[in-house]
Amino acid sequence: MRHKKPSDEYLVGLGHRLKIIRTYLRLDQKKMSEKMKTAQSQMSKIESGQSAPTLNQLRTIKRLANEDEFLRDNLTWEWILEGKGRGIIS
Repeated sequence: MRHKKPSDEYLVGLGHRLKIIRTYLRLDQKKMSEKMKTAQSQMSKIESGQSAPTLNQLRTIKRLANEDEFLRDNLTWEWILEGKGRGIIS
């Protein structure tokens, strides 16, 4: 089964939302990349839309967000993945 590559526009939006989450959590790229078990350069590529995060990286971000009371109550997968629904900003 072949998977369709996400569009550049989608990756830029996703990366921007992940950067918003990281910033809200008061983590720099180095600390976030350590928690995601990846290189800081890869974190930069994800946030700039040059690379897609893995499923495990997305789950790690959601897990970290769930440690914050506001994000646990207000951050949905729909917002993370599509920019719709409840999130940090609408």
